[in-house]
Amino acid sequence: MATIIQATIGQLLLGTSVLAILLSVIQWLLANWIKIRLEQSIRHEYDKKLEDYRFSQLQRQKAETIATFFAKWIKYRGHEKDFLDEKELINYYEELNKMSLELSLWIKDEQLLNEIMSRTQMNEKASDTKAIVGMVRKMILEIKRDKFNSQNITLWPSSEETNRLFKLDKKG
Repeated sequence: MATIIQATIGQLLLGTSVLAILLSVIQWLLANWIKIRLEQSIRHEYDKKLEDYRFSQLQRQKAETIATFFAKWIKYRGHEKDFLDEKELINYYEELNKMSLELSLWIKDEQLLNEIMSRTQMNEKASDTKAIVGMVRKMILEIKRDKFNSQNITLWPSSEETNRLFKLDKKG
C-alpha cells in the first residue's frame, strides 16, 4: 500500500521558512568568507609591495655608503700621510675600516664585493672605481643591460690636477 505524505500549509510554510533561513545563513557565511579572503589577499599584496619598496630604499642607502666609501678613499689617493696629522689619520682609517666592514657584511654579489676590495687594495687587475660604481648602479636599478657608460662619471680633480696635488710622476 502506498503511503501518502500529508503536510499542512503551516508545516509547508515552516519548512520553506527554515530552508530559506538556512540558505540565507549559508549565503551570508560564504559572502563573509569571500570578503575576508579578498581583503587578506589585497593586504598581502600591499604588504609585499611595501616590503619591496623598503628593501629598494635600503639598497639605495647602502649604495650611498659605497659612494661615500669611494669618495673618502680616493680623496687622498694613497697619500693621506702627506696631508693628515696622526690623529686625523687614525680617524680617517677608522671611517674607511667601518665602511669596508659594513660593505663586506651586506653586499650579496661576491664579484662586486671582490672588485671593491681589490680596488681599495690597489690591485693592478682590479676594475677602476667608475666601472665598480657602474656595477653598483646595475645592482640597485636591477638593469642587466644598462646603456649608461660608467666611464662618463666625472671625478674631481682631473688627472693633471691630481698629479700636481700629489706631485706624482707620469706613472702616478
